[in-house]
Amino acid sequence: MIVTKGDDSKLSKQNISTTVSGDLIVTHLIGKIKTDDVNEWFKGFEKVCQQFISEGRKYKLLIDRKGYTPDHFSVQKAWKDKFFNENILNHSKAIAFLLEEGEIMNYLQQSNTKESVNFFDNYEQALIWLNEYPI
Repeated sequence: MIVTKGDDSKLSKQNISTTVSGDLIVTHLIGKIKTDDVNEWFKGFEKVCQQFISEGRKYKLLIDRKGYTPDHFSVQKAWKDKFFNENILNHSKAIAFLLEEGEIMNYLQQSNTKESVNFFDNYEQALIWLNEYPI
């Protein structure tokens, strides 16, 4: 008897990149993610944010976690500890999270009290919202 644990073919290809376009920072943390991946992702993400901060500029963030699959529960804690950084968040004007559609996203949308934060399952909708958000 062969026992399989899930279907890895459905996992998103790993992407831990960060790019900039004008005042918009787009960062991706998708695929099967380990703690080392979070650390590597954060180095690039923080470097881009610090560039804006050092110039006294505000930015908008698109956090793409659609297809994010943590390897272990400690990965999510590592991400939260890195991302929820006062310096980075205080300099952001608006934050859009791109997540898988489902209960978690619905809960976050319903419980969110910040006008400058929004949750999406559609990349284009997230970009439109960010582009229309005043800086």
